[in-house]
Amino acid sequence: MAKKLNEKALIKKLDGMDQEEMKKIIVDLYKSNKSMEEGISLMLLGEDYGNVLLEKYKKRMYKIFNPTNIVRTGFSLESAQMVLSDFADVCVNDNGRWYGDLALYFAECATEFTMCYGDINEKFYDALGDAYHDAVVAASDYENLYKLWRIRLEHILYEFSGFGWGMEDFIADEYYSIPWNEED
Repeated sequence: MAKKLNEKALIKKLDGMDQEEMKKIIVDLYKSNKSMEEGISLMLLGEDYGNVLLEKYKKRMYKIFNPTNIVRTGFSLESAQMVLSDFADVCVNDNGRWYGDLALYFAECATEFTMCYGDINEKFYDALGDAYHDAVVAASDYENLYKLWRIRLEHILYEFSGFGWGMEDFIADEYYSIPWNEED
């Protein structure tokens, strides 16, 4: 029974292939699904494509948190989390730059949703906290991301000031864990 290749075995196999065989594999992967297509495009096209792709996913996220008729359509936390998950599949090896930005946007949308509609539930706040945490991890690893996102991270911190359910403490602990921030 053949078993799955590990990374080392994959590299060995690829070393034995010629350029045409490798091109075919990459093109077949590219055509296999939307996430792979977007992920390969992101790797090869870089910053400009990344910005376009990020905006596309932010628009999807915005529509979920801000439906035209919330009474009729409702809100789906699962749909918002799926957008984030789909984008994570695209952003393999992005060092947190693109995925972290969308995770932070998720946290911003969820914070605004809370401020507009009031207290939600534990599952909602867990998702918000997870997204904020993911952004904080990226910002903690790369000072340039912290500088890029600082105002956005702080806005969520200030919005949850005085908020119940432990969110104020959680957000504050996360924010102040970033090594680059300067406590005032």
